[in-house]
Amino acid sequence: MNAGMDDPETGGKPSFKSRLKAWWNGYEIEAQDSTVEPATEEAERAAVAEDGPPTVKGWSLSRQRSVVTLFGEGMTRCIPDDTKMKLTKPLGINKKLSVAELGAGLGGFAHWVSKEYDAYVTGYDQDQILQDAAIEMTTMAGLNRKINFFHCDFENFGPKPRSADVVYASEALFPVKNKAQCFAAIYNMLKPNGQFMMSDYMLEDAGEETAGVKDWVAAEPLTPHLIDVQKTRKLLTDAGFEVSIAENVTLEYKSNVLRAFADYATRTGNGEKSGHLHEWILKEGELWMRRIKMIDAGHLKVFRIYARKGAEIK
Repeated sequence: MNAGMDDPETGGKPSFKSRLKAWWNGYEIEAQDSTVEPATEEAERAAVAEDGPPTVKGWSLSRQRSVVTLFGEGMTRCIPDDTKMKLTKPLGINKKLSVAELGAGLGGFAHWVSKEYDAYVTGYDQDQILQDAAIEMTTMAGLNRKINFFHCDFENFGPKPRSADVVYASEALFPVKNKAQCFAAIYNMLKPNGQFMMSDYMLEDAGEETAGVKDWVAAEPLTPHLIDVQKTRKLLTDAGFEVSIAENVTLEYKSNVLRAFADYATRTGNGEKSGHLHEWILKEGELWMRRIKMIDAGHLKVFRIYARKGAEIK
């Protein structure tokens, strides 16, 4: 966040965290009051009633708040800062490059990239609810001049050709069925010498019809359409990419997920209150533990893949 954004002594201006908390709880903060407490119990109960029972289907307000509690500000997935660095540092991002994130969610990763590299970022996401929330939070953080969001359909992805120097995606494309078409669209959106870095779930030694895999696929909020790493490399190559890195990061990924839930357990054990969100977080935990179970069974892997678009031939 910008310097002083969370400082309660910035001339009486509410901090970003205070305004974000207020927005999520459905009330306004007066400019002179930066110490507002969470919403009243009545407002909290109303939010719970409106969201219904805990679920990982869709992105209700309570689910948004639960994943942020687990994974950090603006994050819908488990991508800690050291993983963000590993995904983006090799790309040489700076303020002169046009950067795009696929699967931007609530915008947390885009915020991090913009601040870490002083970069302009365009985020794409299929979920309109997440996009609207990302726009709101980006405006509150004072980053809307450097970060924009667009709604899209990755099955029929149509970004502007040659609009990006760098594209990255983290666990965003596994639900895409027509991966060949999606990779071709990404290739076309890149400028010559453009770079693409992705991290995603891939099958290993099992097909989607394998008993355990089939049950897992049915339980996922968005239906996975998984292929193995060799098929992924081939589709990227067929789209025109030069693929130079395909790194198995499964153990690191599993460790990050377990660490996030262990951290939450420690915080609650130390007295942190999560209220009604605790039930939502438990439901979210079921989702992630099913994924871990698939990893432990040897069916599911996570790979980080780096690909480059070649120079323009004149």
